[in-house]
Amino acid sequence: MADSVIIREARPEDAAEMIAYMRRVLAEPGINLITEVDEFSPTIEAEAHWIREIVRSDNSLFIVAEHEGRLIGQLTLRGEKRRNVHHSAVLGITVAREWRGQGIGRRLIRHAVDWAQRTGVLTRIELHVFARNVGAIRLYESCGFVPEGRRRGAVIRDGELLDDLVMALLL
Repeated sequence: MADSVIIREARPEDAAEMIAYMRRVLAEPGINLITEVDEFSPTIEAEAHWIREIVRSDNSLFIVAEHEGRLIGQLTLRGEKRRNVHHSAVLGITVAREWRGQGIGRRLIRHAVDWAQRTGVLTRIELHVFARNVGAIRLYESCGFVPEGRRRGAVIRDGELLDDLVMALLL
């Protein structure tokens, strides 16, 4: 079934479905994201504007994984705006629970890294991951990301203090 998943750039007309997708993911018990579902409430117009801004940027990317017209994953590379860090982007990724472990995250990351290498702008991609998210850490390491630091007790999720790892890939 993962063979029928399409990886494509996000479009402003995806805004409503992207909001619904993110609200579903953020509501998952034990999710390894810092945002709580009640903190995520963009308007469709704001989400569409955000997608357009990313599309216009030379160092940012927003891609989605789609199956039968439904969003099942997403990845953003948010490039830095200031000149001295314009070569660097922060990666954020989610895959719907029922699609995890099927190679969707790997496909999204490979697509983003290939794109980043072609830009001629980006030379660094970094990400943050909860230290408890062993599966994601393994995926990132297998894609070439290396740990650069640990932010102890950086996040409180479900009433628990969690460490956050910083990982990066130099292109």
